[in-house]
Amino acid sequence: MRVPSCTVQAIPVASGIAIGRVMVFHSTSLPVKDIKITPAQKDEELARFHAALEITKVQLAELQTKLRAKLHDSDADIFEAHLLLVDDRTMISEVEKSISEELYDAESAIYRAVDKFAAAFSAVEDSYLQERAIDIRDVGSRIVGNIADAGQQMLAYDEPRIVIAPTLTPSETVGLNRDKVLGFAVETGSATSHTAILARSLKLPAVVGMPRDLLDSLTVADKLIVDGFSGKVIVNPDAATEEAYRLKQREAERIFRQLSDESELRAVTTDGFSVEIAANVEASEDYNEIRRQGANGIGLFRTEFIFMDENHLPDEDEQFEIYKKLMISAGNDPVTIRTLDIGGDKLNSGISRTPEQNPFLGLRGIRLCLRERRDLFDTQLRALMRAGMHGNMQIMLPMISCMDELRETRQIIESLKKELSARGVPFADNIPLGVMIETPAAAMTADRFAAEADFFSIGSNDLIQYTIAADRSNERVGHLYRPGHPSVLRLIKYTVTEAVKQNIPVSVCGQIAEDMAMIPFLLGLGVNELSMSPGAIPLVKKLIRSCSMHECAELAEQAMLCNDSAEVMQLSRKMIHQRVPELADI
Repeated sequence: MRVPSCTVQAIPVASGIAIGRVMVFHSTSLPVKDIKITPAQKDEELARFHAALEITKVQLAELQTKLRAKLHDSDADIFEAHLLLVDDRTMISEVEKSISEELYDAESAIYRAVDKFAAAFSAVEDSYLQERAIDIRDVGSRIVGNIADAGQQMLAYDEPRIVIAPTLTPSETVGLNRDKVLGFAVETGSATSHTAILARSLKLPAVVGMPRDLLDSLTVADKLIVDGFSGKVIVNPDAATEEAYRLKQREAERIFRQLSDESELRAVTTDGFSVEIAANVEASEDYNEIRRQGANGIGLFRTEFIFMDENHLPDEDEQFEIYKKLMISAGNDPVTIRTLDIGGDKLNSGISRTPEQNPFLGLRGIRLCLRERRDLFDTQLRALMRAGMHGNMQIMLPMISCMDELRETRQIIESLKKELSARGVPFADNIPLGVMIETPAAAMTADRFAAEADFFSIGSNDLIQYTIAADRSNERVGHLYRPGHPSVLRLIKYTVTEAVKQNIPVSVCGQIAEDMAMIPFLLGLGVNELSMSPGAIPLVKKLIRSCSMHECAELAEQAMLCNDSAEVMQLSRKMIHQRVPELADI
């Protein structure tokens, strides 16, 4: 029996519109086991584990090679991260210990290790890092599947369909037959998950946040419309609704073809205000592809992934090579590198030494680097200063809340310059040093920071969270986490105003930088650089070229007088619909 017609609001993670019947996907993850062995069986279980590791390495390498022929190198490199996990000495040792000392069979030992490391990533406040827990579980399931000789789930349908599932791992995503998949509608995940990244690269519309009870009730007889622009999912639409969405689908395809042709055009408003568009990236991404999307530099390079292995923290030379490679690939384009942004609860005991009751308000970012891990901070800064010789680098400090943190960092840098000089090591002498404005304290004292910092970068995700006092990863207060809250706009306005007085640039590198509804306000408040995921760049540039700076400034003033975010968003939607109606629903 078909589910009654209804509409649900999910979270869009890959743009486009999919219309088709349901494909029910059951995860290939195997059930968790807790099986003990005898001491005499240890060697056999260790052998099974290592044999499965070797098979997994071959599979992932082959998968990566095949994907390079179909996708961008940066997307295929997602499985480079999986290969690194298979080779991770910490993970392997954990499994070997569980088999040899605790006498678990190979499958049970793998799941125990996977759960331990995935739980560590899940506890990280940064949603981007939280998603890496999915990758760890994906690799674990693949290894266990190779031990059990369990193949990929085969889905045989006579027509392309929309995949529904509680979750999809990267392996499951790329393992699906592209010719038989129209899009995804899943329960868990986010825009930063590797599955979402792959969906965007495969040009498959996708949403997350689907209600579990609805997913459980859908069958292959049901039809869906998945709107990857708005996040709406329409179950068993009537004929008129389906036809309207097919028209929208064709129009969206036309617009994206046009945007691709316009990727080289600069982001300049109709009255001449120029906005720099940069990309947020991680180590595995290909800068040449980012440039082709229309980016002019890197506005946020996350360095946390360099510090994943608790048994081997990268030394100065290892970090130098990573940063040097990035600088050379970017050429003369500006590259903003964020120093280690890890908190007291994050990743591993190799970095944080002291557990905290409330780590989100504890030794995060610059606080950890200055107060507990000066050794890591000094090493990173030396590596950055050396790599700065090879390009146009800026260094950005996260979680700044007081002037002492900026001044102390400058003193450290001056001391490290003397140290490098004494060693005869060449380094960049005048790398701009900026601060992330992501706490209300930093925003409200922007006048002081602007006098001593070389640039500002507004980390909107945390600024919103701390201003509204709503944990953005907590679904119970998700209704309060609203980028358009007038208080957030006022903090951004004050930050920009004080930066302009000191003639320093201001960028936004959080999620709102690619939020179509927020961009007119950011322009109106005077933000002159936006940094975002590469795939969002063409659309954002199109919107900016369609706006008047004068009108955006008036809109921002109106927004700060609104009572709530709903009123603010209404202003924006009205303007976009008037000025560039073809983007209104995207």
